[in-house]
Amino acid sequence: MQPFKMPVFRAILLVSAASAACGHGADTGTPGAIAAPPTRRGDVWEIQTPAERASVPGSIVAFVNGVHVMVVDGDQIYAGMTTLATKRGANGRTITFPSGLTADLMSSGQGAELRFSSGERVMVDEKQ
Repeated sequence: MQPFKMPVFRAILLVSAASAACGHGADTGTPGAIAAPPTRRGDVWEIQTPAERASVPGSIVAFVNGVHVMVVDGDQIYAGMTTLATKRGANGRTITFPSGLTADLMSSGQGAELRFSSGERVMVDEKQ
């Protein structure tokens, strides 16, 4: 067995000392770090209000399929630069995604709604 080399020993000591120093003092710029309470009241922002949380699964399906923002031009629907296959039916327009999933874009009492063939639903608001 070779004798323990001094540079390796120093490296181990340096790593040990650095590890022992971790956790002292809060780094407020790091997500999840412990921070002091705010000195003034701020505004609370939410992704969705409690009333809209039932539509979270539909929002996720819409996002994954690229229709979280879409352009509707007559019978054409675009998700980004992709033209989606659509056809008119009794339920409004039916969109067929490359994955085979379909969604009906239909009028609703509150505007328009996407109803996915997998069962999720989400309200769609026209940007002004």
